[in-house]
Amino acid sequence: MKRMKKIAGLANIAALAGVMMLSGCATSDNTENDGRAAASTPKIEREAVSLLQNGLTQKTEDGVILHCFCWNFNTIKANMKEIAAAGYSAIQTSPVSKCLEGDNGGLDIIGNGKWYYHYQPTEYVVGNYQLGSEAEFKAMCDEAHKYGIKVLVDAVMNHCTSEYPFISQKIKDLAGGDDPQKVLFHDMKSGGMDERDRFLTTQKPMGSLWDWNTQNKVVQNYHLAFLKQCVADGADGFRYDAAKCIELPDDKSASYGSSWASDYWPTVLQNGSSFQYGEVLQEGGTHFYIAAMKSGGYNDNDTSRLATYHALTFGENKEHNFHTTSSFYGMRVRDAVKFKNMSVKYISDWLLPQGVSPVNAVTWVESHDSYCNEGTYKDLDEQQIIRAYAIIASREAGTPIFFDRPKNSSKGKPWGENKIGPAGSDMYKDPQVVALNFFHNEMGNAPETLSNPLGGGTVLMIERGTKGCVIINNGDTEILLEAAPVKAIADGSYTDQAYGSAFTVQGGKISGRIAAGKVAVIYQPSDSVTREKFASEVNISLPSHNFGTESLTVEFTVRGCEGGLGYSINGGEIQKAKTNAVVTLGKDLRNKESVSVTVYGYSASGKILSQKSAVYTKDLYEANTFVKLDSKAFPKWSTFYVYAYVNDGESVNAAWPGEKMKSEGNGIYSYLLPFGLENATIIFNNGNGGEGNQYDGPKDDPLKIQRGSTRMLSAEKEWTKL
Repeated sequence: MKRMKKIAGLANIAALAGVMMLSGCATSDNTENDGRAAASTPKIEREAVSLLQNGLTQKTEDGVILHCFCWNFNTIKANMKEIAAAGYSAIQTSPVSKCLEGDNGGLDIIGNGKWYYHYQPTEYVVGNYQLGSEAEFKAMCDEAHKYGIKVLVDAVMNHCTSEYPFISQKIKDLAGGDDPQKVLFHDMKSGGMDERDRFLTTQKPMGSLWDWNTQNKVVQNYHLAFLKQCVADGADGFRYDAAKCIELPDDKSASYGSSWASDYWPTVLQNGSSFQYGEVLQEGGTHFYIAAMKSGGYNDNDTSRLATYHALTFGENKEHNFHTTSSFYGMRVRDAVKFKNMSVKYISDWLLPQGVSPVNAVTWVESHDSYCNEGTYKDLDEQQIIRAYAIIASREAGTPIFFDRPKNSSKGKPWGENKIGPAGSDMYKDPQVVALNFFHNEMGNAPETLSNPLGGGTVLMIERGTKGCVIINNGDTEILLEAAPVKAIADGSYTDQAYGSAFTVQGGKISGRIAAGKVAVIYQPSDSVTREKFASEVNISLPSHNFGTESLTVEFTVRGCEGGLGYSINGGEIQKAKTNAVVTLGKDLRNKESVSVTVYGYSASGKILSQKSAVYTKDLYEANTFVKLDSKAFPKWSTFYVYAYVNDGESVNAAWPGEKMKSEGNGIYSYLLPFGLENATIIFNNGNGGEGNQYDGPKDDPLKIQRGSTRMLSAEKEWTKL
C-alpha cells in the first residue's frame, strides 16, 4: 500500500571488544526466565519440506524470497546463479505492468524517474519502461526455472495511476461506450479510504489513485487475463499490492451493509499460479501495533480480516491457500533489534489474531513501503537488518522475504546510487544471510525452541529440533558460550556456516563464540545437497566516500574464494583472513587526509581471483551548520520540524517530516544539520505536509543553506545570516 506525501522536492559494525562469559542461562519451550509462557504462540502444523538438488525448496512457501526492488529483468537474469547460490527459492519483481512515465522517462529511484511509478499502472500488459520488455521478462523466467527458482510478480490490481489522461484507451474502452469513470472505477469524489470500516477500506480510493470497480465482471476478467498472461510468460505466483483494499465475498459493514461484497478474489486467484499472497496490513479498528505490543487479546474483528483472506483457496483442486503479509511481526523484529529486546516472550509472539496460523504468513523485516515511505533506513543499518532477518529466517513458520536495499544506501543517503535497473545492495548475499537461507530450507518442519542464553534480551538462540540452531548476538561485545543448555540438538561438532567458527554440543550443552553484532548459523549441511557456487568476488561494506567522524569501521568479505581473503591498507603488508575481516580506519588521519584499502580474494592455491579497492577521506566539520527560525513566522504551529534534502531527496536528514527543532527560548528554534547535508535545501513544517503545514520558501528562492553558516528564518520569512 502506498501512502505518498506531497512535499517539495521529495519526500557500523563495531570492532571486537572484550569477551563476555555466558553459561547456564538457557531457557526453552518458548518461556521467559520466570517460566511464563509466551503470548499468542499457536501450534505449528507444517508439512514436510522437499528440497531440490541445489538446496532450494520445491515449494515457494517452504523457502525464502528475494525482493529484487527496482532491479530490471535483465539484471535479475544476469544474477540468477548468484541468487540460487545465496539460497533463495523465489524472487519477487517490482510491478511488471505498463506504468506511468514521468520526468522524461528517467530511471532514478527518486528524482528523474521515481520508484512509485511502478505502482501506478496505465495498462495491464507485461513489460514497462523501467523494468524491461515482455520478451525480457520471459527470458528472466526461463533463467530462473533452470535453477528451480520461482518468479513472483508484484501485481497492482486495486488501482491505476492518479493521472486519468494517462490511463490507456484500451482500458477505457472496456466500459463499452459508457462513462469509464463511473463504470470501471469506484466513486472518486466522495472521500477517501478509512481503515476503520471495511466498506471505506475497499470501496474508497487511496488518495487520488483511480480505484478499480472490482465488483464489475468486466474488470475482473480483464485483471484475470493479465495474471494468466504473466503465468503464460513464466510467472509462478503473485504478490498483490493493497490486497486489503479489495473486498472479500462475505464482507459487510454495520453502516453500509454487504451489497458491495464480491467474488473478485475467487475469480482472479484462478490464474494457474502456485503461490499467491496479499499485502494485508494489520491496522485499523482495535488492531493497532501499539496495542498489540501488549500481550494477548488479538482477534480478527478489524478491517484486516486475516483469517478470511487465509481461507481463500485456489488451484485446480483448491489445493493452495492464500497467504498474507505479517506486518506487525515485521515491526516487532525491528524493534527487538533496535531496542535490544530479543527476550523470548517478546519475540515469540507472532502478533496474529487468534486462529490465524503463521504458516500462511509472509514475514519480513522491512518492505519497500517501510523503507521508502516510513524510513526504516534511519532506524536500522544493514547489519541490524541481518540480525532481525535471522529471527524470521530461523523460525519454523512463515515464508521470509528479504528486501534488497538500494546499492550503497545509508541513513543519510537512502537511495544510494539511485538507479532503477541495476542490482541493489550485496546484503542479500552476505555470508550470514546465505547461511540463514539454507538453514531455513534444510530445517524443514523441525520444531523450534527459543531461548535467551544470557538470560536477558541481548542474545537469542533458536533451535530447530536435533539439527542445529541460530544464535543472534545483538550486543556490542563478543560472546563466549560455555556449556549453555540446549533442548534437543544432537551431540557433536558443528561449524558456523556463516564465518566458519567451531561449536560443540555435549550432554545437552553448547559451547562456542559469536562475534559482536553477528549471527552464528550452527548446523551440518546435508551431504545430498550440491549448492550453486558463487562467482569469485570480494566485498567492502562501505564504498569510497568522505566521513565526518574520527574513525571508520569497515568489513571485508569474500565469496567463491576458497583460499580466503587478504587486505592491504595504504599499500602496506597484506593481512590474511579466512572469510571476513573487520577493520577500523582513519584514527591517525588529519582532516582532509585519505586512507586507501585493497581487498583480495584467493583460490585454494593462493591465486588472486578477485580484488576491490576503496578510498576514504576524513572530512570533519570545521564549523557547525545551523538553521534557526523565529516561531512568530508560523503562529499557528506548535511544533517545528526541519526536512533537509539534497538533489531532490537523494540525501535526506530523516524520513518526512524530518527532525524536530530544539527550542532556544524567546520563540527561537534551532537545528544542527548533519554531515553531508550542510548545503541542503530546507523545508520547515509542523509535522504534517501540504499548504499551511510546511514552508519551503518562495518558488524563486528556495531555502538553501551554506556550509559553516548559521541562518535564521525571520518572522518576515526572510533568511538572516547570523
